[in-house]
Amino acid sequence: MPNNLTLSAVSDILCRARRVLILIHHNPDGDAAGSAFALSQMLRKMGKIARVVCADPMPKRLRFTLREQEDWVYTAGMESEYDLLCAVDTASVGQLGTLGHLADKIGVSIDHHGTGEVFCPAFVDPAASAAGEILFDLYQMWREEGKLSPDADIARLLYTAIVSDTGSFKYSNTTKKTMLAAAELMGEIQSATDGGDDIPMLCHRLFECRTMTELHAQRAGIDALRLECDGQLGIVLFTQDMLRENGLTMEDIANVIGLPRTVDGVKIALAIKQSPDDPTTWRISSRANVDVDVSAVCASFGGGGHKRAAGCSICAPDAESALATAVTAFGKLLANAEEAI
Repeated sequence: MPNNLTLSAVSDILCRARRVLILIHHNPDGDAAGSAFALSQMLRKMGKIARVVCADPMPKRLRFTLREQEDWVYTAGMESEYDLLCAVDTASVGQLGTLGHLADKIGVSIDHHGTGEVFCPAFVDPAASAAGEILFDLYQMWREEGKLSPDADIARLLYTAIVSDTGSFKYSNTTKKTMLAAAELMGEIQSATDGGDDIPMLCHRLFECRTMTELHAQRAGIDALRLECDGQLGIVLFTQDMLRENGLTMEDIANVIGLPRTVDGVKIALAIKQSPDDPTTWRISSRANVDVDVSAVCASFGGGGHKRAAGCSICAPDAESALATAVTAFGKLLANAEEAI
């Protein structure tokens, strides 16, 4: 399968389709959701039928941001109603979760992850800060071609995508191009709201607003935090039993990766979570505070992502085995980095 489509080729594929089903990765974030719903809105404005689906429920933290967007529940066989399946912000079949059986039916993918598997014709731009930045380019292309007009709702969704994956422009993936795209989108949003507080409120809900349950999850995460590799590897591990004991859900612990990342001396932070669907499957999120390539480790387990932020799933019979596998793999990455200095 070709994985080197141009954005113009992606545009042609989407424009030829009449009914488009858009798939995003499980455990969705603001980039996946914002980008997918922006694409759905764009296609609808062009007279097409479009819908977004995901293996996991829409996180509560995104519902305010996405406003009137429909939920993304998948029902068996619904793909037969569409003439094109499009993946957005998805680096591998494994990231589709329980929708992985649809992988061989996906006609095109739009992604910004430099690592991962090629499972369909794709446009991949690792230099883009977010899938939303690529969708912004498509939005601009279709506006220049007269297919779309400026739209504040689409702009808000794309801004959500970009601001999410750049950590409100704090992460190293933020570039001049990212800021220019964000400025353009901000202008559209503010023009439509007469300079209102949409953007500050959006960022508050994405990055600052926490429920009491989420704060409880942070406390449980601190209790579970452990350091390995002479304090260079910070890990938070949650089993399903731990979640039940603390009255938490997978959604409640979505942001626990931030805990080990803030510990002084930690170079790589990991969040390891037992899958609610299969007790032998463990989801790993990784973040690097230094210049090491965590995506290479995740790719070795069938996952992917960016150099400093990536994810994967591993198989292990219990928590200790999952922990040992993760410590060995990421510990080796740290050791190799030390040797290279």
